[in-house]
This record gives sequence, structure tokens and C-alpha cells, in this order.
Amino acid sequence: MLRFDLYAAGVIAPGVNSLDELLAMRRSGPLPSVAGIELPSPKSLPANERRRASQVVRLTLACAEQALEASPFAVEQLRMVFASDEGTGEVCQQMLESLATTRAVSPLVFHNSVHNAPSGYFSIGHQNQQSAVSVSLGHESFASGLLCAVAEAQTSGQPVLFLSYDASMPEPLRGVLPIAQATATAWIIASALQPMCGRPPIARFDVNSAMRLPMPMTPRRTGCRRAGAATAAPKHFACWRCSMAATRHARCRSARSACG
Repeated sequence: MLRFDLYAAGVIAPGVNSLDELLAMRRSGPLPSVAGIELPSPKSLPANERRRASQVVRLTLACAEQALEASPFAVEQLRMVFASDEGTGEVCQQMLESLATTRAVSPLVFHNSVHNAPSGYFSIGHQNQQSAVSVSLGHESFASGLLCAVAEAQTSGQPVLFLSYDASMPEPLRGVLPIAQATATAWIIASALQPMCGRPPIARFDVNSAMRLPMPMTPRRTGCRRAGAATAAPKHFACWRCSMAATRHARCRSARSACG
């Protein structure tokens, strides 16, 4: 059994700019339909980094700021786990357009395309030198990221910032990954087995480690890229070559022809 305490949280979604707003809306009825959200400029970043920040970075830093305002922990203490399905949103589209036209990708665009760009910007903006993990497992990204964050808190004995997010996808990528609106949530958690501060948590959760894991994701492509010899994929995680469950697709590790 994994047990963790929630000390602070932030939420950004269409029409929702904080956890308090979300709770108030849920008490009053269905959430309103809103066209989109306006993301503030990340004040924690130096001016040069602020100008280079993508929409995904703005989304994650704005959500993290909400949780930090209510956190009993110093930001320098926080280990980080960032979870996202696609990760880069419009940056991926820009790279694909460049490759299809000029075949020259801007270094700035490439810089923002990597999956750990948001955690890197957070570390820069808050002078945080703790470890940072970026998780991506399709529709199971939130659950996998939370499990990673809880395990991190329990094994390290330190508080963890868990941030799950996805930016809206532009067309035609939205046809592959239908994310119409940007959303993000930030949780600051700590192990319930090791009380971290004198302030009580706002919630306590138990995660049953024996629970059944979700079914494998449906592959988003018909074939897999050809690659060299594959190492054994971790149990319960999707095969990195074909997106099928590693436990049900052992042939990826023994027959190269099976995946491409």
C-alpha cells in the first residue's frame, strides 16, 4: 500500500483558474463551456527565457505557481514529476511544418520540443536543483505520473511536485490526438509515512499497489519504426517499439521482424 498526503494543488482549464474555482463550480452545477484560456507570462523566469517559453511552458508554470502559493514546503525542496501524453503541442506542429518545407528546424523550436522542457524551465525559474522525471504513457500518463510521484516521495523522504498537463493540439495533429483545450493540474505531495511539516494535509490517499493495471493502449500507428536490438521493456509498461504491452508482446525482444 502506498499512502501519500496532498498539501497543495493548482488547476488550469477552460473557465477554471484555481482549485477553489473548480470546487465552487462543481458545487453549483456543471462546468461552464468556455472557448479557451489565456496563459500569463511566467514571472519566475528571467526575461530572455520568458520570451522563449512555449505555450506548454506557460501552462505548466502558471499551474505550478498556484500550488506553490499554498505549499508549506520551500520550492527548493521539491522533487519533480511531470506527466503528459503528447508533451509539446504546437511545437511539434511547427517542427513538422519546417521538415515538410524548408527542412531546417530552428534551434529554439527544437529546444522547446523535448519532453522535459517544462521541468527544465521550472528548475531555471525557481533555482530548483532536485531531480526531475518526465513521464508519458498515452491515456495512462496521469496515473503513471502519480504513481511515479508517490513512489518518489516515499523512497526519497522529500516532498514532490506532480504536474500533469496537455496543451491543445493544432490541426491536423488533433485528428490523431484529439485535445481541443489546454488543461493542467499541479499537486504537492509527501509520503504519509514520514510527516514532513506541522501543517495537516488537505487530503490523504491510499494507492493499492495490487490493483489491476489498465489495458494496453491502442497503437496510434499501423507499424513501428525499425530499430536495433531492443532491451527488455519494464513490466507493465508499453513496449517502446510498438506501443503494445511489454508483458503481452515479448516477441519485440526476440524477433526484429515482429515490429517493423
